[in-house]
Amino acid sequence: WYDAGWVDVRHRFSHVLSFLTNVTWAKSLTNAPDFRSPMDESAIPQNDSDLNAEKGLACDVRLRYVATFVYNLPRLTQQARMSRLTSHWELATVYQAQTGMPLTISVYGDTANAGTTLGENPIRANYTGLPVFSSGTHTSNEWFSTAAFAAPAAYTFGNAGRNTVEGPPMAIADVALSREFHLLESLRMQIRAELFNALNQTNYGTPNRFVNEPQFGTITMAMHPGREAQFVARLTF
Repeated sequence: WYDAGWVDVRHRFSHVLSFLTNVTWAKSLTNAPDFRSPMDESAIPQNDSDLNAEKGLACDVRLRYVATFVYNLPRLTQQARMSRLTSHWELATVYQAQTGMPLTISVYGDTANAGTTLGENPIRANYTGLPVFSSGTHTSNEWFSTAAFAAPAAYTFGNAGRNTVEGPPMAIADVALSREFHLLESLRMQIRAELFNALNQTNYGTPNRFVNEPQFGTITMAMHPGREAQFVARLTF
């Protein structure tokens, strides 16, 4: 089940600046887990005899914003040599921001003795009724309140729903500066400098979702690396 609404705006100002921006608000549900990393959820049901309990959020990104700008830089001077050097440069940037994807709070191992597949951990935790996001959460040391979940008794299934906890949001900007030179009639060279994660934004990775592990609720990795630079020269003929 997928429902969404979006706004898309694009405009080009003469031959100097163009932009495209859109906002998407959506909700995605499924009763069959998507093919995702085991870090987020299991791809098999907790209990084959209760498939109704599997309905929950899919790869649900509730709100997403994307903006793209392309700016043809003006030349710096009218002087012939400097004009040639500073003409035809293009600055482009892409900015993306979105709410977090959901994850399933589970138990590491087949504590229900259900005969699960090797590498899968579909047995979910029990929800205690306490707030999932209390004061002091949304940090790398405690993304959600660990007191909101507990391990179910041995040989039982947990009552927590699938994908009921929203993970960390994401925001990242990439920037590129480029120019193309016409060397010969059929020979062109493009030089390009790129910055990935130009703002050096720290985007948290998936929290540990296994209630019976010491790292439960903590985040030990980043979703993206820090700022990276890349320089490219390309010949086209």
